[in-house]
Amino acid sequence: MEFDLVISRGTILDGSGQPRYPADLGLQDGRIAAIAGPGALEGRRAIDASGLAVAPGFIDIHSHVDWLLALPDHAEILAPMVAQGITTVVAGNCGHSPAPVTDTSIPLVEHAAEILKDRDLTYPWRSMGELLGALEGGGLLVNAALLVGHGTLRQAVMGNSPAPPSPEQLRRLCALTRVSLREGAFGLSAGLAYSPGVFARNEELLALLRTVADEGCVFTVHGRAYTWVSPFYKPLLLGPPHNLRSVRELLGLAEQSRAKIQLSHQIFIGRRTWPTAPWVLRAIERAVDRGVDAAFDAFPYTAGNTTVNAILPAWVLDDFRARINDPAVLRRLRREFALFRLFLGLDYADIRLLWGAAPELAALEGLDFREIAGRLRLSEFDAYVHVARVSDGRARVLIDTYSGEGERDEPLRAVLSHPLCAFETDAILTRRGRHNPASFGTFPRVLGRYSRDLGLFRLEEAVRRMTALPAERIGLRDVGRIVPGHWADLVVFDPLTVADNTTRERTDAPPSGIRAVLITGDVVVQDGALTSNARRGRLLRR
Repeated sequence: MEFDLVISRGTILDGSGQPRYPADLGLQDGRIAAIAGPGALEGRRAIDASGLAVAPGFIDIHSHVDWLLALPDHAEILAPMVAQGITTVVAGNCGHSPAPVTDTSIPLVEHAAEILKDRDLTYPWRSMGELLGALEGGGLLVNAALLVGHGTLRQAVMGNSPAPPSPEQLRRLCALTRVSLREGAFGLSAGLAYSPGVFARNEELLALLRTVADEGCVFTVHGRAYTWVSPFYKPLLLGPPHNLRSVRELLGLAEQSRAKIQLSHQIFIGRRTWPTAPWVLRAIERAVDRGVDAAFDAFPYTAGNTTVNAILPAWVLDDFRARINDPAVLRRLRREFALFRLFLGLDYADIRLLWGAAPELAALEGLDFREIAGRLRLSEFDAYVHVARVSDGRARVLIDTYSGEGERDEPLRAVLSHPLCAFETDAILTRRGRHNPASFGTFPRVLGRYSRDLGLFRLEEAVRRMTALPAERIGLRDVGRIVPGHWADLVVFDPLTVADNTTRERTDAPPSGIRAVLITGDVVVQDGALTSNARRGRLLRR
């Protein structure tokens, strides 16, 4: 039989974690049709993979590309993601999704998602099913699986109200969740440090998790605290570390509801939070031992992107525009920031402005807040408040000291080496402002620095946790493994040279060693460049 395409004489890393082996792959009609010994298969086209590894396409289990996929030119924006080997994205994370919406909630959803957008959407859809249909009909660069966002649901039912939902509102939240899942969303996501998710109490979350469990779906969650002290728990200094308390609460909700839980971007922010890493990881292990279906994900950098408002307490986010201009509020916030700087070991110099969201802030992009304070001739606190105020809370920042600092990344190594950890980008990629290096180098960095160079895990295990493991956690079918019948989403790379090349000064440097990326059986990236076969991605439905 002559196949559409043969990848010959490669070393197969099939995604299972089992030892690699030499083989040919025969691709037909977009799927893996045959696996045979080296040189055994013939095709109309061929890729010689001698000396190279062939792996399933990488799955970004925690992506923020929702507001890009509907754009007709999204392939230009997302090219760096595919160039590093990503063939499938799981979007709708941290409580934000572009559906379901109402005429009233669209402005709220648009504002909440401002840092995720390249430009405004027109919202020709209202339901999750209509959004999925629109994406499917528009042509996709990558395969896309969507989660429904708790914050978006809340805005559709009760706006940005900080109050607990009434019994009728809670019924509507659960019903809208169920409908969205049945229309094709793979699970529910929550962002409990972002408005309006920050206002949710555990009673609300438990009801929603029971709905998720009933539907056999996954709950992914950005927790309330990733620091050992935070604005979210009182008293401030007594009791367990706040990040440990957050993880225990979420695992308890999963245990009560019997829902599958994916703890998003397990990070430890601030130098004084790093020692809590073993306690948090042990808490997750103990929950799994009790039968909780739990795992987590992480990115291989000691910095991460978020909104400028992410470190503000809920009492400031409620009616933000008024409170950020209230002198009494700012006096209290100044005191709290001083305490958190002291207790966390996190300074203004550790926070860089990626995108200012206002023309007058554009000249400050790329600077840290110590440098910004000097430029503006303000105190560091006042400079931070100024950016939050002028950007209306929409500015995007990159915070350092995430599970380490530079080469001092022992907490990050402990997280990445854990067998329950899937790899993610958590990257916000737009054409506005500066970039998060994760958009360009996440998976090559895992394969190069952490697997090959530091030896934290075998190459086979690295591939498993960027392919089969995220597919299993989210519930994706026919992806994540090299087996006959699965879709031919594949990455051909050189295990000896694959590497992330980003630096603090050049966060958008392309990676090395990724030779070819295939989606649905066609080569969409060749040596780092998109081919004419781009937009072979599929819309995935549960």
